Amino acid sequence: MATPKRNLVLSKSALTKSTPAKSTPAKSKSNHARALLQQWLKPYRPRLLLAVFAAALSVPLLLWQMWCLALFADALLHRMLSTDLSLLPAFPVEWLWQFVLAFVLRQLCLLLRDGLTQHSSRLLRAELRQQLLNRLAAQGPARQRFGSDGLLSTLLTEQVDALDGYISRYWPQLFLVIWTPLLIAVVVCWHSLLAGLLLLLTAPLVPVFMVLVGREASKASSEKLAELGRMGGRLWQFLQGLTLLRRLNAIPQATAQLEHATERYRSSSLQVLRLAFLSTAVLELFASLAIALVALYLGLGLLGELPWAKGEVPVAFAPALFILLLAPEFYQPLRQLGSDYHAKAQAEAAAQALQPLWLLPEASAGTASDSLSDISPHSLNPHEQARPLLQLNQIRLGSAELPRLIISALQINAGERLLLRGDSGSGKSSFLQLLAGFADFDGNYQFSGQPVAAANRPQQWQQLSYLTQTPELFAGTVAENLRMAAPTASDAALQASLQQVSLLTELGEATALDYRLGEAGQGLSGGQQQRLCLARLLLADRPLWLLDEPFAELDQDTAADLALLLAKLSAGRTLLIASHQWQQLGFLDGALLFKDGQLLGRRDIGDLA
Repeated sequence: MATPKRNLVLSKSALTKSTPAKSTPAKSKSNHARALLQQWLKPYRPRLLLAVFAAALSVPLLLWQMWCLALFADALLHRMLSTDLSLLPAFPVEWLWQFVLAFVLRQLCLLLRDGLTQHSSRLLRAELRQQLLNRLAAQGPARQRFGSDGLLSTLLTEQVDALDGYISRYWPQLFLVIWTPLLIAVVVCWHSLLAGLLLLLTAPLVPVFMVLVGREASKASSEKLAELGRMGGRLWQFLQGLTLLRRLNAIPQATAQLEHATERYRSSSLQVLRLAFLSTAVLELFASLAIALVALYLGLGLLGELPWAKGEVPVAFAPALFILLLAPEFYQPLRQLGSDYHAKAQAEAAAQALQPLWLLPEASAGTASDSLSDISPHSLNPHEQARPLLQLNQIRLGSAELPRLIISALQINAGERLLLRGDSGSGKSSFLQLLAGFADFDGNYQFSGQPVAAANRPQQWQQLSYLTQTPELFAGTVAENLRMAAPTASDAALQASLQQVSLLTELGEATALDYRLGEAGQGLSGGQQQRLCLARLLLADRPLWLLDEPFAELDQDTAADLALLLAKLSAGRTLLIASHQWQQLGFLDGALLFKDGQLLGRRDIGDLA
């Protein structure tokens, strides 16, 4: 069945609508998680309802199957007990083939249910994971406020996959847990009112205990997933710093810390499993006792030993066997829901963990009608001077009560090269994230005369290059890292960019492009990593460069060499650079001063001394 691509849509109001105003924080989080799960399921609900219909159709087939089996057994019993061969009943072939037919049809219905639910689960998880990745990509370096890349990787893998049990088992079971026992109870009451009442009176014990245990299961699942996320972040940091740890001979200490974290996670996982097994055992005990009670009544009835009906058989053999065969099936949906309740608890815990990422602004691919759609990557001439490139008026980042950055008015002309000056936490990085399109804001921001909004951020990103304090380099060759900026660039263009940053000779002209890097640029010095990133900026050939503390990890001599290189390569481009090492940046045209989240104004570089 072809499945069109669907977008999962959820407004913030949808998350708060179902939460009472006076609910506790834990209850509020639980309500938000349920709202998220329902919204994620909404595009796939028709397919899931079809699966529920197939499962519901299997219940009448089950009744047919068990009735044929009971009549078949009854006929065989009469045949075995018959003493008159002339009156020997025929072999009950009719009931046998009907039983086989009902069995086959029921299995087909169950296979259809499983196929639809599992396929829906795979589609939903793949779509959700892609949308979360897009939202994180739109945040750029600001994604680090949600945790390390290791933690985010765990969120997008383990916790998205934790939704599988809820989608493929728990949600369809919510319908079957009403339909199946109800239909069976009606049929049983038709044959024996007392047996039907016994089933109906004992049935509520299972869901009541399920709810009581489910609360603790939900809490334990949340703690386990949080522990898994922390362990994933720690493992990622360990792998990134493996070379440094080896040089410091600190591998044993780091290994011991990882083992301790693993043991903690193992213990928490065993606690959840212990709780799950205990609750399942108790559910099975209740169901077994109820079935035994029904069997006792039917057995005593067949023997004529019921205290209130001595010598009477209230239910004949065939209906009694039919009821006894249906009794386990009556409790099966309730027991299954009890087992799947742990999947619900795990899914709610995962939804709570994913909610901050889901509430991020959705990345937009942009359309032809967007305000920046008519600007190509090369439409802004880097050498064109004295033309407003960036205009900001009444800009505020953050809430009105706790703003991260406030800018009353600012204009930056094309080709200007400016220093962002201020103490740590003064707003420099927030300003760069604003210009790069990685932060939401209130106010008027224009890029080359066109208003900037969330819808046209992809077009904005085509006009700028952003270099963070930690170079974004990946395991692979130098050529593969350079082609992140220009996928179609020729080898000659790559070598030219390396030559401009004085890396071609250092890495070897014949082998530079094939030089292999480890994770986070391992294999190159800090200065070489920054120069490789500069080569990538040159390949992208964009008019606006945003640099955030490019000298932070470098020694004084390497920083001075990189500053000279920047002076040469950034000529004619618009450059904004946040740095505390401003003494070697005399080539800049001026400085923007920041303090306590506010832009104070401009200064000349010479006045900073």
